[in-house]
Amino acid sequence: MRLLLLFFPFLLLAQPQQGDGIWLRNAFYGEAQTFDACVGHQPGNGQYHHHASPTCLRAQLGDNVELVRSTRTGPVYRENPTKPSPILGWAFDGHPIYGPYATINGAVRRVRSSFRLRTITARQSLPEWVQPLHVGVSPQLAANQYGPPINAQFPLGRYLEDYEFVAGLGDLDIYNGRFAPTAEYPQGIYAYHVTLEEDGAPAFPYIFAAQFYGTVSGGTDRNVPATAMDAAASADPLLATWQTKNSNQTALHVVGADPSAAPAPLANPANADVQRLRATDANVYLNSNNLASYVMGPWFDALQPGGIFRGLPTNQNLSIRLPRTPTAASTRTTVGLGAQGLWVNGVAVFNFLDGSSYSNARATDVGGGLVSPSAYHVSAASFERGPLAAGSYATAFPLFGGDVNGTVTIVDSAGVSHTAETSYVSDTQTNYRIPPTAALGNATVSIGNGRANINIVATYPNLFAGVPVGGGFVSVYGTGLGSATSATATVNAQPASVSYAGPQGEFAALDQFNIQIPAGVTGVAEIVITAAGKRSNAITVSLQ
Repeated sequence: MRLLLLFFPFLLLAQPQQGDGIWLRNAFYGEAQTFDACVGHQPGNGQYHHHASPTCLRAQLGDNVELVRSTRTGPVYRENPTKPSPILGWAFDGHPIYGPYATINGAVRRVRSSFRLRTITARQSLPEWVQPLHVGVSPQLAANQYGPPINAQFPLGRYLEDYEFVAGLGDLDIYNGRFAPTAEYPQGIYAYHVTLEEDGAPAFPYIFAAQFYGTVSGGTDRNVPATAMDAAASADPLLATWQTKNSNQTALHVVGADPSAAPAPLANPANADVQRLRATDANVYLNSNNLASYVMGPWFDALQPGGIFRGLPTNQNLSIRLPRTPTAASTRTTVGLGAQGLWVNGVAVFNFLDGSSYSNARATDVGGGLVSPSAYHVSAASFERGPLAAGSYATAFPLFGGDVNGTVTIVDSAGVSHTAETSYVSDTQTNYRIPPTAALGNATVSIGNGRANINIVATYPNLFAGVPVGGGFVSVYGTGLGSATSATATVNAQPASVSYAGPQGEFAALDQFNIQIPAGVTGVAEIVITAAGKRSNAITVSLQ
Protein backbone atom coordinates (compact mmCIF):
# COMPACT_ATOMS: atom_id res chain seq x y z
CA MET A 1 0.00 0.00 0.00
CA ARG A 2 2.83 2.38 0.81
CA LEU A 3 4.30 2.01 -2.69
CA LEU A 4 0.91 2.55 -4.28
CA LEU A 5 0.31 5.76 -2.36
CA LEU A 6 3.74 7.05 -3.38
CA PHE A 7 2.61 7.26 -6.98
CA PHE A 8 -1.11 7.77 -6.39
CA PRO A 9 -1.21 10.18 -3.48
CA PHE A 10 -4.97 10.55 -3.21
CA LEU A 11 -6.93 8.34 -0.90
CA LEU A 12 -8.04 5.01 -2.33
CA LEU A 13 -11.76 4.90 -1.79
CA ALA A 14 -11.73 1.66 0.20
CA GLN A 15 -9.38 3.07 2.85
CA PRO A 16 -10.77 4.35 6.17
CA GLN A 17 -10.08 7.79 7.56
CA GLN A 18 -6.47 8.02 8.75
CA GLY A 19 -4.74 10.12 11.42
CA ASP A 20 -6.50 10.91 14.71
CA GLY A 21 -9.81 11.59 12.93
CA ILE A 22 -10.42 14.80 14.89
CA TRP A 23 -9.06 17.50 12.58
CA LEU A 24 -10.16 16.39 9.13
CA ARG A 25 -8.23 17.92 6.28
CA ASN A 26 -10.16 20.02 3.81
CA ALA A 27 -9.81 18.26 0.43
CA PHE A 28 -9.89 21.56 -1.44
CA TYR A 29 -6.92 22.79 0.59
CA GLY A 30 -4.93 19.58 0.37
CA GLU A 31 -5.65 18.68 -3.25
CA ALA A 32 -6.25 21.93 -5.15
CA GLN A 33 -2.67 21.97 -6.46
CA THR A 34 -3.44 18.76 -8.34
CA PHE A 35 -6.66 19.93 -10.01
CA ASP A 36 -6.72 20.49 -13.75
CA ALA A 37 -8.21 23.64 -15.30
CA CYS A 38 -11.64 22.01 -15.01
CA VAL A 39 -11.13 21.59 -11.23
CA GLY A 40 -10.99 17.81 -11.53
CA HIS A 41 -8.55 15.03 -10.72
CA GLN A 42 -8.54 11.34 -9.82
CA PRO A 43 -7.26 9.04 -7.06
CA GLY A 44 -5.27 5.88 -7.66
CA ASN A 45 -8.33 4.01 -8.89
CA GLY A 46 -8.76 6.48 -11.79
CA GLN A 47 -12.17 7.87 -10.78
CA TYR A 48 -12.12 11.41 -12.18
CA HIS A 49 -14.15 13.75 -9.98
CA HIS A 50 -14.73 17.30 -8.76
CA HIS A 51 -14.68 18.47 -5.12
CA ALA A 52 -15.86 21.97 -6.06
CA SER A 53 -17.28 24.01 -8.93
CA PRO A 54 -16.88 21.96 -12.17
CA THR A 55 -15.83 24.94 -14.28
CA CYS A 56 -15.65 23.27 -17.71
CA LEU A 57 -19.02 21.57 -17.26
CA ARG A 58 -20.46 24.92 -16.27
CA ALA A 59 -19.02 26.38 -19.47
CA GLN A 60 -20.64 23.59 -21.51
CA LEU A 61 -23.99 24.30 -19.84
CA GLY A 62 -23.78 28.08 -20.22
CA ASP A 63 -23.60 28.65 -16.48
CA ASN A 64 -22.37 32.24 -16.28
CA VAL A 65 -18.69 31.78 -17.13
CA GLU A 66 -16.84 33.21 -20.10
CA LEU A 67 -13.56 32.14 -21.63
CA VAL A 68 -10.66 34.50 -20.93
CA ARG A 69 -8.00 32.56 -22.83
CA SER A 70 -6.93 29.05 -23.76
CA THR A 71 -3.56 27.86 -22.48
CA ARG A 72 -1.46 24.72 -22.81
CA THR A 73 -2.67 23.72 -19.36
CA GLY A 74 -6.35 24.30 -20.11
CA PRO A 75 -8.95 27.04 -20.45
CA VAL A 76 -9.14 30.05 -18.13
CA TYR A 77 -12.64 31.28 -17.31
CA ARG A 78 -14.09 34.17 -15.36
CA GLU A 79 -17.47 34.55 -13.74
CA ASN A 80 -20.06 36.61 -15.60
CA PRO A 81 -23.43 36.17 -13.88
CA THR A 82 -26.37 37.08 -16.09
CA LYS A 83 -28.97 34.38 -15.41
CA PRO A 84 -29.89 31.70 -12.86
CA SER A 85 -27.65 28.64 -12.92
CA PRO A 86 -28.89 25.34 -14.37
CA ILE A 87 -28.84 21.97 -12.66
CA LEU A 88 -25.23 20.75 -12.64
CA GLY A 89 -25.73 17.39 -10.98
CA TRP A 90 -27.72 15.15 -8.67
CA ALA A 91 -26.97 13.95 -5.15
CA PHE A 92 -27.59 10.36 -4.13
CA ASP A 93 -30.60 11.55 -2.11
CA GLY A 94 -32.24 12.56 -5.40
CA HIS A 95 -31.99 16.32 -4.86
CA PRO A 96 -30.52 18.46 -7.64
CA ILE A 97 -27.25 20.37 -7.39
CA TYR A 98 -27.55 23.81 -8.94
CA GLY A 99 -24.78 26.15 -9.98
CA PRO A 100 -23.78 29.22 -7.95
CA TYR A 101 -26.34 31.75 -9.18
CA ALA A 102 -30.07 32.15 -8.59
CA THR A 103 -32.81 34.74 -8.66
CA ILE A 104 -33.11 36.04 -5.10
CA ASN A 105 -35.43 38.93 -4.23
CA GLY A 106 -35.94 39.58 -7.93
CA ALA A 107 -32.27 39.80 -8.90
CA VAL A 108 -29.78 37.26 -10.24
CA ARG A 109 -26.88 36.98 -7.83
CA ARG A 110 -24.41 34.61 -6.22
CA VAL A 111 -25.95 32.17 -3.76
CA ARG A 112 -23.98 32.59 -0.54
CA SER A 113 -22.82 29.87 1.80
CA SER A 114 -23.58 30.31 5.52
CA PHE A 115 -20.19 28.97 6.59
CA ARG A 116 -17.19 31.09 7.52
CA LEU A 117 -13.76 30.69 9.07
CA ARG A 118 -13.77 30.66 12.87
CA THR A 119 -12.01 33.44 14.78
CA ILE A 120 -9.89 31.13 16.92
CA THR A 121 -6.26 31.31 17.97
CA ALA A 122 -5.95 27.63 18.95
CA ARG A 123 -7.63 24.42 17.77
CA GLN A 124 -9.13 23.18 21.04
CA SER A 125 -12.83 22.72 20.23
CA LEU A 126 -15.11 21.50 17.46
CA PRO A 127 -17.95 23.51 15.89
CA GLU A 128 -21.45 22.11 16.27
CA TRP A 129 -22.13 21.57 12.55
CA VAL A 130 -19.32 19.03 12.21
CA GLN A 131 -20.52 16.75 15.03
CA PRO A 132 -22.02 14.14 12.64
CA LEU A 133 -18.45 13.49 11.43
CA HIS A 134 -17.26 13.06 15.05
CA VAL A 135 -19.72 10.75 16.78
CA GLY A 136 -18.77 10.25 20.43
CA VAL A 137 -16.27 13.12 20.51
CA SER A 138 -16.93 16.00 22.90
CA PRO A 139 -16.88 19.46 21.29
CA GLN A 140 -14.52 20.57 24.08
CA LEU A 141 -11.47 18.53 23.24
CA ALA A 142 -8.96 16.89 25.52
CA ALA A 143 -5.37 18.09 25.22
CA ASN A 144 -4.39 15.02 23.20
CA GLN A 145 -7.12 15.91 20.68
CA TYR A 146 -6.02 19.48 20.07
CA GLY A 147 -5.15 20.41 16.53
CA PRO A 148 -1.89 21.85 15.24
CA PRO A 149 -0.92 25.47 15.90
CA ILE A 150 -2.41 28.03 13.55
CA ASN A 151 0.51 29.19 11.44
CA ALA A 152 1.77 29.33 7.85
CA GLN A 153 2.05 25.55 7.59
CA PHE A 154 -1.32 24.87 9.28
CA PRO A 155 -3.42 27.93 8.39
CA LEU A 156 -7.08 28.34 9.18
CA GLY A 157 -8.98 26.60 6.40
CA ARG A 158 -6.72 23.55 6.26
CA TYR A 159 -9.27 21.55 8.29
CA LEU A 160 -13.05 21.29 8.11
CA GLU A 161 -13.26 22.11 11.82
CA ASP A 162 -11.74 25.54 11.11
CA TYR A 163 -15.14 26.61 9.76
CA GLU A 164 -18.35 27.44 11.57
CA PHE A 165 -21.96 27.53 10.40
CA VAL A 166 -23.90 30.72 11.14
CA ALA A 167 -27.61 30.46 10.37
CA GLY A 168 -28.73 33.38 8.22
CA LEU A 169 -25.19 34.47 7.34
CA GLY A 170 -25.84 33.47 3.74
CA ASP A 171 -28.65 32.02 1.67
CA LEU A 172 -28.08 28.33 2.36
CA ASP A 173 -28.74 26.05 5.30
CA ILE A 174 -26.47 23.73 7.27
CA TYR A 175 -26.60 21.17 4.43
CA ASN A 176 -25.57 23.85 1.89
CA GLY A 177 -28.97 23.88 0.25
CA ARG A 178 -32.31 25.65 0.26
CA PHE A 179 -35.93 25.27 -0.87
CA ALA A 180 -36.90 27.64 -3.68
CA PRO A 181 -38.71 27.71 -7.02
CA THR A 182 -36.50 27.19 -10.06
CA ALA A 183 -37.01 27.09 -13.81
CA GLU A 184 -37.13 23.28 -13.66
CA TYR A 185 -39.29 23.19 -10.51
CA PRO A 186 -41.57 26.26 -10.53
CA GLN A 187 -43.41 24.92 -7.47
CA GLY A 188 -40.16 24.76 -5.58
CA ILE A 189 -37.55 22.10 -4.79
CA TYR A 190 -34.91 21.56 -2.14
CA ALA A 191 -31.54 21.79 -3.89
CA TYR A 192 -27.86 21.99 -3.06
CA HIS A 193 -25.73 24.71 -4.62
CA VAL A 194 -22.15 24.89 -5.79
CA THR A 195 -20.83 27.86 -3.80
CA LEU A 196 -18.30 30.53 -4.73
CA GLU A 197 -16.60 33.44 -3.01
CA GLU A 198 -17.17 36.94 -4.31
CA ASP A 199 -13.95 36.68 -6.36
CA GLY A 200 -15.11 33.44 -8.03
CA ALA A 201 -13.00 31.06 -5.94
CA PRO A 202 -14.79 28.01 -4.50
CA ALA A 203 -16.45 28.77 -1.16
CA PHE A 204 -16.66 26.30 1.71
CA PRO A 205 -18.33 23.76 1.90
CA TYR A 206 -18.27 23.83 -1.95
CA ILE A 207 -21.21 21.44 -2.58
CA PHE A 208 -22.35 19.45 0.49
CA ALA A 209 -21.76 19.93 4.20
CA ALA A 210 -21.64 17.17 6.86
CA GLN A 211 -25.00 15.55 6.09
CA PHE A 212 -27.48 15.04 3.29
CA TYR A 213 -30.82 16.80 3.54
CA GLY A 214 -32.74 13.94 1.95
CA THR A 215 -33.05 10.20 2.33
CA VAL A 216 -30.09 8.62 0.56
CA SER A 217 -31.45 5.76 -1.52
CA GLY A 218 -29.30 6.21 -4.61
CA GLY A 219 -25.87 4.93 -5.49
CA THR A 220 -24.28 2.03 -7.31
CA ASP A 221 -26.86 -0.44 -8.60
CA ARG A 222 -26.35 -2.95 -11.42
CA ASN A 223 -29.73 -4.63 -10.88
CA VAL A 224 -31.80 -2.61 -13.33
CA PRO A 225 -35.42 -3.86 -13.32
CA ALA A 226 -36.75 -5.31 -16.54
CA THR A 227 -39.54 -2.73 -16.30
CA ALA A 228 -37.08 0.17 -16.65
CA MET A 229 -37.64 1.90 -19.97
CA ASP A 230 -35.18 3.86 -22.09
CA ALA A 231 -35.77 7.45 -21.04
CA ALA A 232 -35.78 10.22 -23.61
CA ALA A 233 -35.81 13.87 -22.57
CA SER A 234 -39.05 14.66 -20.80
CA ALA A 235 -40.64 17.18 -18.50
CA ASP A 236 -39.00 15.42 -15.56
CA PRO A 237 -35.75 17.36 -14.93
CA LEU A 238 -34.11 14.22 -13.58
CA LEU A 239 -34.46 12.75 -17.06
CA ALA A 240 -34.04 15.90 -19.12
CA THR A 241 -30.80 17.25 -17.68
CA TRP A 242 -28.36 14.40 -18.35
CA GLN A 243 -25.70 15.08 -20.98
CA THR A 244 -25.76 12.37 -23.66
CA LYS A 245 -24.98 14.32 -26.84
CA ASN A 246 -21.26 13.52 -26.50
CA SER A 247 -21.75 9.89 -25.49
CA ASN A 248 -20.01 8.69 -28.67
CA GLN A 249 -17.05 11.07 -28.23
CA THR A 250 -13.80 9.53 -27.06
CA ALA A 251 -12.62 11.01 -23.77
CA LEU A 252 -9.38 12.99 -24.13
CA HIS A 253 -6.68 14.08 -21.71
CA VAL A 254 -3.39 15.98 -21.56
CA VAL A 255 -0.51 14.99 -19.28
CA GLY A 256 1.89 17.24 -17.44
CA ALA A 257 4.96 15.67 -19.09
CA ASP A 258 4.17 17.81 -22.15
CA PRO A 259 1.11 20.04 -21.84
CA SER A 260 1.86 21.45 -25.30
CA ALA A 261 1.00 18.08 -26.89
CA ALA A 262 -2.37 17.57 -28.54
CA PRO A 263 -5.04 15.95 -26.34
CA ALA A 264 -4.88 12.16 -26.53
CA PRO A 265 -7.33 9.32 -25.79
CA LEU A 266 -6.89 7.34 -22.61
CA ALA A 267 -4.70 4.22 -22.67
CA ASN A 268 -7.89 2.19 -23.07
CA PRO A 269 -10.14 4.58 -25.03
CA ALA A 270 -13.66 5.03 -23.72
CA ASN A 271 -16.53 7.33 -24.57
CA ALA A 272 -17.50 10.35 -22.49
CA ASP A 273 -20.70 11.53 -20.81
CA VAL A 274 -23.78 9.48 -19.91
CA GLN A 275 -24.02 6.34 -22.02
CA ARG A 276 -27.53 5.12 -21.24
CA LEU A 277 -30.54 6.38 -19.32
CA ARG A 278 -33.47 4.26 -18.12
CA ALA A 279 -36.28 4.87 -15.66
CA THR A 280 -39.12 3.36 -13.70
CA ASP A 281 -41.79 5.33 -11.88
CA ALA A 282 -39.64 5.28 -8.75
CA ASN A 283 -36.05 5.50 -9.96
CA VAL A 284 -33.71 6.60 -12.71
CA TYR A 285 -30.91 4.25 -13.77
CA LEU A 286 -27.96 5.50 -15.73
CA ASN A 287 -24.71 4.13 -17.09
CA SER A 288 -21.61 6.28 -17.34
CA ASN A 289 -17.91 5.78 -17.96
CA ASN A 290 -17.31 8.65 -15.48
CA LEU A 291 -15.37 10.54 -18.17
CA ALA A 292 -15.96 14.12 -19.25
CA SER A 293 -16.37 15.25 -22.86
CA TYR A 294 -14.19 18.30 -22.20
CA VAL A 295 -10.42 17.78 -22.24
CA MET A 296 -9.19 16.56 -18.86
CA GLY A 297 -5.75 17.37 -17.43
CA PRO A 298 -2.91 18.05 -17.22
CA TRP A 299 -2.28 17.34 -13.53
CA PHE A 300 0.70 18.44 -11.46
CA ASP A 301 1.99 17.62 -7.99
CA ALA A 302 5.18 19.25 -6.74
CA LEU A 303 5.89 16.24 -4.50
CA GLN A 304 5.70 13.66 -7.28
CA PRO A 305 8.57 12.75 -9.67
CA GLY A 306 9.06 15.57 -12.16
CA GLY A 307 6.29 17.53 -10.45
CA ILE A 308 3.80 15.52 -12.53
CA PHE A 309 0.84 13.48 -11.31
CA ARG A 310 0.83 10.52 -13.68
CA GLY A 311 -2.42 8.91 -12.60
CA LEU A 312 -4.98 9.17 -15.40
CA PRO A 313 -8.77 8.87 -15.49
CA THR A 314 -10.12 5.45 -16.33
CA ASN A 315 -13.39 3.97 -17.53
CA GLN A 316 -15.38 3.33 -14.33
CA ASN A 317 -18.32 1.63 -16.07
CA LEU A 318 -20.73 3.10 -13.53
CA SER A 319 -24.27 1.90 -13.04
CA ILE A 320 -26.14 4.33 -10.78
CA ARG A 321 -29.67 4.53 -9.36
CA LEU A 322 -31.31 7.77 -8.24
CA PRO A 323 -34.75 8.27 -6.67
CA ARG A 324 -37.18 10.22 -8.84
CA THR A 325 -39.07 11.66 -5.86
CA PRO A 326 -36.65 12.86 -3.19
CA THR A 327 -37.86 13.20 0.39
CA ALA A 328 -36.53 15.02 3.43
CA ALA A 329 -34.86 12.53 5.76
CA SER A 330 -36.12 11.93 9.28
CA THR A 331 -32.65 10.64 10.13
CA ARG A 332 -29.83 12.38 8.31
CA THR A 333 -27.09 10.47 6.50
CA THR A 334 -23.53 11.66 7.07
CA VAL A 335 -21.45 12.30 3.96
CA GLY A 336 -18.57 9.93 3.31
CA LEU A 337 -15.55 9.47 1.12
CA GLY A 338 -15.92 8.90 -2.60
CA ALA A 339 -18.83 9.71 -4.88
CA GLN A 340 -21.83 11.45 -3.26
CA GLY A 341 -23.68 12.01 -6.52
CA LEU A 342 -23.10 12.58 -10.24
CA TRP A 343 -22.72 15.65 -12.36
CA VAL A 344 -25.05 15.68 -15.36
CA ASN A 345 -22.21 14.46 -17.61
CA GLY A 346 -21.91 11.31 -15.49
CA VAL A 347 -18.72 12.35 -13.66
CA ALA A 348 -18.55 11.75 -9.90
CA VAL A 349 -19.41 14.45 -7.37
CA PHE A 350 -17.08 14.33 -4.35
CA ASN A 351 -17.27 16.41 -1.16
CA PHE A 352 -14.75 18.14 1.11
CA LEU A 353 -13.18 14.97 2.56
CA ASP A 354 -9.85 13.59 1.37
CA GLY A 355 -9.29 10.83 3.93
CA SER A 356 -6.60 12.66 5.87
CA SER A 357 -6.57 14.04 9.40
CA TYR A 358 -4.04 15.48 11.81
CA SER A 359 -1.98 13.10 13.92
CA ASN A 360 -0.73 14.48 17.23
CA ALA A 361 1.81 11.69 17.50
CA ARG A 362 3.36 12.61 14.14
CA ALA A 363 2.63 16.34 14.29
CA THR A 364 1.37 16.26 10.71
CA ASP A 365 -1.51 14.97 8.59
CA VAL A 366 -1.74 11.26 7.91
CA GLY A 367 -3.52 9.73 4.91
CA GLY A 368 -4.79 11.29 1.71
CA GLY A 369 -2.33 13.11 -0.51
CA LEU A 370 1.21 14.20 0.27
CA VAL A 371 1.03 17.65 1.88
CA SER A 372 4.18 19.21 3.34
CA PRO A 373 6.04 22.54 3.04
CA SER A 374 6.89 22.91 -0.62
CA ALA A 375 6.57 25.22 -3.61
CA TYR A 376 5.20 25.04 -7.10
CA HIS A 377 7.46 26.03 -9.94
CA VAL A 378 6.34 27.68 -13.17
CA SER A 379 7.88 29.38 -16.15
CA ALA A 380 8.67 32.99 -15.29
CA ALA A 381 7.39 33.94 -18.75
CA SER A 382 4.03 32.20 -19.04
CA PHE A 383 3.42 31.33 -15.37
CA GLU A 384 2.28 27.93 -16.67
CA ARG A 385 3.25 24.71 -14.96
CA GLY A 386 5.00 21.97 -16.90
CA PRO A 387 8.55 21.12 -18.01
CA LEU A 388 11.28 23.73 -17.54
CA ALA A 389 14.12 24.00 -20.04
CA ALA A 390 17.73 23.98 -18.88
CA GLY A 391 18.94 27.58 -18.77
CA SER A 392 15.44 29.09 -18.64
CA TYR A 393 13.85 31.48 -16.15
CA ALA A 394 11.53 29.97 -13.53
CA THR A 395 9.43 31.26 -10.64
CA ALA A 396 8.63 29.55 -7.34
CA PHE A 397 5.56 30.23 -5.18
CA PRO A 398 5.12 28.79 -1.66
CA LEU A 399 2.86 25.79 -1.12
CA PHE A 400 1.66 24.35 2.23
CA GLY A 401 3.70 26.84 4.24
CA GLY A 402 6.84 26.38 2.20
CA ASP A 403 9.59 29.00 2.35
CA VAL A 404 10.75 30.44 -0.99
CA ASN A 405 12.92 33.15 0.53
CA GLY A 406 16.39 31.68 0.35
CA THR A 407 19.06 29.95 -1.69
CA VAL A 408 17.71 27.84 -4.57
CA THR A 409 19.46 24.48 -4.77
CA ILE A 410 18.75 22.07 -7.62
CA VAL A 411 19.85 18.44 -7.56
CA ASP A 412 19.57 17.15 -11.11
CA SER A 413 18.85 13.65 -12.41
CA ALA A 414 22.57 12.83 -12.32
CA GLY A 415 22.71 13.67 -8.61
CA VAL A 416 24.72 16.86 -9.17
CA SER A 417 23.86 19.79 -6.90
CA HIS A 418 23.61 23.28 -8.44
CA THR A 419 23.05 26.66 -6.80
CA ALA A 420 20.63 28.51 -9.07
CA GLU A 421 21.12 32.16 -9.97
CA THR A 422 18.28 34.28 -8.54
CA SER A 423 16.98 37.61 -9.83
CA TYR A 424 14.25 38.25 -7.24
CA VAL A 425 13.72 36.76 -3.78
CA SER A 426 10.85 37.34 -1.35
CA ASP A 427 8.60 35.44 1.06
CA THR A 428 5.94 35.00 -1.61
CA GLN A 429 7.88 34.65 -4.87
CA THR A 430 11.39 33.79 -6.02
CA ASN A 431 12.63 34.13 -9.60
CA TYR A 432 15.59 31.99 -10.57
CA ARG A 433 17.35 30.41 -13.54
CA ILE A 434 17.49 26.68 -14.19
CA PRO A 435 21.24 26.00 -14.43
CA PRO A 436 22.14 25.55 -18.12
CA THR A 437 24.46 22.66 -17.17
CA ALA A 438 21.78 20.75 -15.25
CA ALA A 439 21.23 17.20 -16.49
CA LEU A 440 17.90 16.58 -18.20
CA GLY A 441 15.22 14.62 -16.37
CA ASN A 442 13.55 14.75 -12.98
CA ALA A 443 15.20 17.12 -10.50
CA THR A 444 14.61 18.29 -6.92
CA VAL A 445 14.51 21.97 -5.97
CA SER A 446 15.10 23.02 -2.36
CA ILE A 447 14.39 26.52 -1.03
CA GLY A 448 14.32 27.19 2.71
CA ASN A 449 12.24 24.52 4.48
CA GLY A 450 10.64 23.03 1.39
CA ARG A 451 11.43 20.67 -1.46
CA ALA A 452 9.68 20.21 -4.76
CA ASN A 453 10.21 18.28 -7.95
CA ILE A 454 10.54 19.59 -11.50
CA ASN A 455 11.13 18.10 -14.95
CA ILE A 456 14.15 19.62 -16.77
CA VAL A 457 14.03 19.27 -20.56
CA ALA A 458 16.18 20.44 -23.47
CA THR A 459 13.56 22.81 -24.94
CA TYR A 460 10.21 24.10 -23.74
CA PRO A 461 9.48 27.61 -25.05
CA ASN A 462 7.58 30.12 -22.93
CA LEU A 463 6.82 33.66 -24.09
CA PHE A 464 6.79 36.93 -22.15
CA ALA A 465 5.65 39.51 -24.70
CA GLY A 466 6.12 40.85 -28.23
CA VAL A 467 6.94 44.28 -29.60
CA PRO A 468 6.37 45.53 -33.20
CA VAL A 469 9.69 46.79 -34.57
CA GLY A 470 8.55 48.18 -37.92
CA GLY A 471 9.06 46.94 -41.44
CA GLY A 472 6.41 44.29 -41.00
CA PHE A 473 8.27 42.53 -38.18
CA VAL A 474 7.59 41.83 -34.52
CA SER A 475 10.18 40.81 -31.92
CA VAL A 476 8.94 38.30 -29.37
CA TYR A 477 10.77 37.60 -26.12
CA GLY A 478 10.69 34.40 -24.16
CA THR A 479 12.69 31.77 -22.33
CA GLY A 480 13.16 28.03 -22.74
CA LEU A 481 14.48 27.76 -26.29
CA GLY A 482 17.30 25.80 -24.73
CA SER A 483 19.26 23.63 -27.13
CA ALA A 484 17.01 24.35 -30.12
CA THR A 485 18.59 26.47 -32.85
CA SER A 486 15.47 27.29 -34.86
CA ALA A 487 11.77 27.88 -34.42
CA THR A 488 8.56 28.30 -36.36
CA ALA A 489 5.73 30.70 -35.62
CA THR A 490 2.09 31.35 -36.29
CA VAL A 491 0.38 34.74 -36.21
CA ASN A 492 -3.38 34.47 -35.88
CA ALA A 493 -2.93 30.78 -36.80
CA GLN A 494 -1.20 31.70 -40.07
CA PRO A 495 2.38 30.43 -40.65
CA ALA A 496 4.90 33.23 -40.26
CA SER A 497 8.57 33.43 -41.21
CA VAL A 498 11.07 33.51 -38.31
CA SER A 499 14.23 35.36 -39.36
CA TYR A 500 15.97 34.92 -36.01
CA ALA A 501 15.53 32.54 -33.06
CA GLY A 502 18.18 32.62 -30.37
CA PRO A 503 19.60 34.44 -27.35
CA GLN A 504 18.50 38.02 -26.84
CA GLY A 505 22.10 38.84 -25.95
CA GLU A 506 21.84 41.13 -22.95
CA PHE A 507 20.21 38.68 -20.55
CA ALA A 508 21.53 35.12 -20.45
CA ALA A 509 18.21 33.25 -20.23
CA LEU A 510 16.18 35.56 -22.46
CA ASP A 511 15.31 34.39 -25.99
CA GLN A 512 14.36 36.55 -28.94
CA PHE A 513 12.31 35.66 -32.03
CA ASN A 514 12.07 38.05 -34.97
CA ILE A 515 8.90 37.26 -36.89
CA GLN A 516 7.61 38.61 -40.17
CA ILE A 517 3.95 39.51 -39.94
CA PRO A 518 1.89 37.73 -42.63
CA ALA A 519 0.29 39.98 -45.21
CA GLY A 520 -3.11 41.29 -44.20
CA VAL A 521 -2.72 40.69 -40.45
CA THR A 522 -3.48 43.86 -38.48
CA GLY A 523 -4.77 44.83 -35.06
CA VAL A 524 -4.36 42.47 -32.13
CA ALA A 525 -2.57 39.27 -33.19
CA GLU A 526 -2.05 36.00 -31.35
CA ILE A 527 1.48 34.60 -31.67
CA VAL A 528 2.68 31.08 -30.90
CA ILE A 529 6.24 29.76 -31.22
CA THR A 530 7.15 26.11 -31.79
CA ALA A 531 10.68 24.83 -31.18
CA ALA A 532 11.88 21.20 -31.21
CA GLY A 533 8.25 20.18 -31.62
CA LYS A 534 7.19 21.97 -28.42
CA ARG A 535 4.53 24.67 -28.68
CA SER A 536 4.76 27.83 -26.58
CA ASN A 537 2.02 29.61 -24.74
CA ALA A 538 0.12 32.13 -26.85
CA ILE A 539 0.66 35.86 -26.44
CA THR A 540 -1.18 38.75 -28.04
CA VAL A 541 0.55 41.71 -29.67
CA SER A 542 -1.06 44.92 -30.86
CA LEU A 543 0.36 45.43 -34.35
CA GLN A 544 0.89 48.86 -35.85
